[in-house]
Amino acid sequence: MRLFIVEFFAFVLALSLLSCGGTKKNIETTNDRLAKVKEEVLINTLDSLSRQKPQHFYSKISSRYADKDLKVSFKTSVRMTADSALQATITFARIPIYNSLVTPDTLTIVDKRNNCFITEDMSYLKKTFDVDFQHHNLEEVLLGMPVGWDSDEEYYQIKDPYNYIISSHNKRSLRRSSKNQTGDVYIKYYLDETANSIQRMIIDSPADTTIIDIRYLSRELVGDFWLPSEADVHIYTPRDTIFIDLKYTKTSVNDPRIIYIAIPDKYERCQ
Repeated sequence: MRLFIVEFFAFVLALSLLSCGGTKKNIETTNDRLAKVKEEVLINTLDSLSRQKPQHFYSKISSRYADKDLKVSFKTSVRMTADSALQATITFARIPIYNSLVTPDTLTIVDKRNNCFITEDMSYLKKTFDVDFQHHNLEEVLLGMPVGWDSDEEYYQIKDPYNYIISSHNKRSLRRSSKNQTGDVYIKYYLDETANSIQRMIIDSPADTTIIDIRYLSRELVGDFWLPSEADVHIYTPRDTIFIDLKYTKTSVNDPRIIYIAIPDKYERCQ
């Protein structure tokens, strides 16, 4: 049971990149000092990126997953309708093994190997992996958008001559974050050296002692959207350290596709 939850979660949490036949935009780290950019410019860029979401998305994703107990590679076909539903079919050796559907309220996974299914609300992710992600956060990670961005909140630039960093909290609050048990989530957004797209996000939930570090290694132009094409993700929880590597192909945007999930009558709830 945990195996297919892990495989699905690897897809769901770390769908951080897309790929298509457009021109690749590699994002490289640099040891050179960056030109100074005003805080308000960086914040306005992130605010603009938070609004750039295609209505429909499709991709095939090759993934490598590793934790302390498991190493596995698999492929996933993904269909998404913005703010509505995200569907994924996971395959091994071209054979569909799991089918899944995420909506704002529910998570459904059908295990074709064991003829069973689960249907839970979104709190299931937190109970299982110590990560409190909602449906819209999964879309943001999938599309390389700033996770949890709120235009009405105040943000702060973290001074760093080698990185453009905007934080949900100021430097004093960040220093106290390891002792914070209030439930606050601390997010740092790293922009690339052009200050035009997100290169990295660190999501820190001290109350859950969980940190998610997402790095977007390259992006490609898909339609009108600069979307990630390669990424890696580290998830640090009290139970484990999880690593995920993803590469995507055959991506399209704003090409509507049918999204559905079928549970055969003979299937029972997974134990």
